[in-house]
Amino acid sequence: MKKLFVTILLALVAASFFTMYTSRDQSSDVPVITWRTDANPQREEQIMLFREWLVANGHVRKDKNGNVVNYTQKEADALNKAYGTAGKPLDPSSPHYVKAGTPKPNGDVALETANNQSTLIQAVSGMAGDIFDTFDVLGYQQLGVALDITEDAEKNGYGLDTTYPGMAGLLTGMDGRQYAYPCNGASVSMWINLSTLEKYGFKRPPLEWTPEEFEAMGKEYVKRANEGLPRQEYFFIQALDSGWGVNMAMCIARSKGWDIYNETLTRSVADNEPLKHAIKLFHKWTYVDRIAPTAADVASMNTDAGYGGADFSNFISGKYAMIVMGRYCLIRFREVQQQKDMTIQFAVSQLPMYDYKNHPITVRAAMPYRGSKHPELAKLFLQFLASKPYNQYIVDGADGLPPNPEIVEQEMKDIRIQRPNERDCSELESSWARTIALPSFYSPYVKAGSTNWLQNGINRFFNNRSSLDDALKYIQDRYNQEIEISKNANPVMMEAWKKDWALQEKIDACKKEGKKIPVEWIKNPFYVKYYRDRGMLDETGTAGGVK
Repeated sequence: MKKLFVTILLALVAASFFTMYTSRDQSSDVPVITWRTDANPQREEQIMLFREWLVANGHVRKDKNGNVVNYTQKEADALNKAYGTAGKPLDPSSPHYVKAGTPKPNGDVALETANNQSTLIQAVSGMAGDIFDTFDVLGYQQLGVALDITEDAEKNGYGLDTTYPGMAGLLTGMDGRQYAYPCNGASVSMWINLSTLEKYGFKRPPLEWTPEEFEAMGKEYVKRANEGLPRQEYFFIQALDSGWGVNMAMCIARSKGWDIYNETLTRSVADNEPLKHAIKLFHKWTYVDRIAPTAADVASMNTDAGYGGADFSNFISGKYAMIVMGRYCLIRFREVQQQKDMTIQFAVSQLPMYDYKNHPITVRAAMPYRGSKHPELAKLFLQFLASKPYNQYIVDGADGLPPNPEIVEQEMKDIRIQRPNERDCSELESSWARTIALPSFYSPYVKAGSTNWLQNGINRFFNNRSSLDDALKYIQDRYNQEIEISKNANPVMMEAWKKDWALQEKIDACKKEGKKIPVEWIKNPFYVKYYRDRGMLDETGTAGGVK
């Protein structure tokens, strides 16, 4: 088995080597960086924008005499043909149409579509491209393949203070240094099909609601929507034993002051009453109140294929009155409405929760490879991601949240004018992302890509494989086992864990004695914000370390 694994790994590395050196434009007379990202037509347009941004900011090609080099008519025609779709060149009215005499950029980007696994293999084998997308900046930093961009980011306008507070920590390594910048992000909200609700006599739900208020409306909704049907076909929300259900469960638990991990992220504390309450509610909503479908219900539904899968299809068709999603869902919603010549009235609300308001936030980040041959051009690409043109593109195209929200705040508000059926959806999600959003639960001592034990535990309870108490213990034990495996396998991580655990013991003592906790001791972003909002932090910095 070991021999087989080595053989497969060598084959993958060889394939990566071939891909890397055959995908670049070796004949180019300017630096070319590769961007390893998903197979998405929007990425091509984003590269067009980058080329235009380079020219607009003076990064242009010059000849040996220092004169700017412009596109010839032949070159412009070739680019317009390449930029076009369905065999048609770009129309002259397109903002990306290339005119003869336009300066050439002094750099370029080549796309390399990839998944996380192939990117990881290339990175650790020393043959990655120049920039790769990732949801796990921390994991790549721990592997030693990430480029420290802290100083350049602060100098050139793409530092941590230019993005969402809840997202900033997801761009750093264990050392607190910056290694990436967002391509886009998502702060999930409750997306509501107002057209479906109005059909059964319901108005727009409140922007904020408790789980009990959510339940009351949901029970009445499924009663009205399914009246007279031989079996239930309509539900208030999508299945809750899913990744989206995990988001809701965490919202509810955090709204009561609890998280999956402790303050230093050194141990799981998932076996707590607020999380137990959330999962118990989910079970009731699924099997008693029938607000949400079971796995069997989902399997019985006829859904359209396409981006987003069953949840999107069931939401559009009215099978679900609402779904938990991020703003990127508008890409699919707009597409389906255009295809079917229909207009759906949308709204958003916060996820149901209690006193402490919070929303999970995620980031798709661009990370420069430490071994890049063109690190300065890679950094320019990150600077471009923080620019007005790129952020405007994300706003207009609804590809999640723009990475630099302050410079397009008004543009997010203007969506309600341009697309009145979407109302204030974009504006509200952006506002919540800037105020109450927090990273989804994580620990640097749990290997990235590990099993979602919270979802797994919920499934065990839903499928009658364990009691609720046993499911919670199972979730907590599994995460703690992951921590033990990680720190025992890596001496550097073990040393970091010991230091953090010593801080945890100090934090526990402060809590017991009713003293304020030095902010620099806390590593969990949730507890930093939660304790700060409750006046429980000592932020004088007198305990040592960095605030």
